[in-house]
Amino acid sequence: MSSGGSILLIPTSGLANRLRIIAVSIKLARTSGKKLTVYWNNDDGLKADFDDLFILPMQFSIHKIPLKYKIWTLMTHYSSKLFGLDNLYLRLFNFDFIFRDSMAPLVWHNKMNLQQEVDKANKVLVCSCQEINYFSLEDYHFFKPQAYIQKQIDELTLNFKPGVIGIHIRSTDNTESIKNSPFELFIKKIEEELKSNPEASFFLATDNEDYQNRILQKFGSEKIIFQAKQFRRDVVDGIIDAVIDLFCLSKTSKIYGSYFSSFSHVAGRIGQIPVEEVKVT
Repeated sequence: MSSGGSILLIPTSGLANRLRIIAVSIKLARTSGKKLTVYWNNDDGLKADFDDLFILPMQFSIHKIPLKYKIWTLMTHYSSKLFGLDNLYLRLFNFDFIFRDSMAPLVWHNKMNLQQEVDKANKVLVCSCQEINYFSLEDYHFFKPQAYIQKQIDELTLNFKPGVIGIHIRSTDNTESIKNSPFELFIKKIEEELKSNPEASFFLATDNEDYQNRILQKFGSEKIIFQAKQFRRDVVDGIIDAVIDLFCLSKTSKIYGSYFSSFSHVAGRIGQIPVEEVKVT
């Protein structure tokens, strides 16, 4: 373990991606003995502040992203046109080690030991949404929904029968999920479950209102539990409803989820339950 230092994390992309990179950074900070600070960016990837959704944790600090770092994140969107100016700007902050999305394959293919790199550095920047398969399940317990959100989760899960199965269908903005986990396969999976257990029930979480309506029409509200929600993700209420879906999924016995969707897997980690990707073979 190093003698100290700091990790500054800027989580990017959507809800589940941000939670998983925070979980990674919690473990990096704990193992290296560093202080973790999360700078939360309310942007097009997630139009809500952290404390709109979750209770602020005591184990690490979370703040709105300062202007100097927000400028850099905006610059990275135009990196190819800036001829490296974004990297030059980043050097002003004197980080000893920087981890970005482009470096994730180095971790995946065992060409970089991320923990060792963090241990050696004093001042670390992590700006990513990538899955690098480095986390402890217990760290997902730091994500505690705000009381009014938890109340809605509790009210929904009161309707769960023992063994309720989670169904997560991602479609609107994930081309890999749409291609590899088509809607019809989820219908088939529900039918298979009902054939083996006619008493089975399901909690449905999807970002596609048409899919939700079609499943309800086919199987009925006695079999399908869902929340009446805001499907837009560019408003706070839509993100709150995504948190409710995520934590309700985590209370099921298992999840049939979409291919290449962090949402399915993060729900499984929160609840420590199995996740099976429903995908074309």
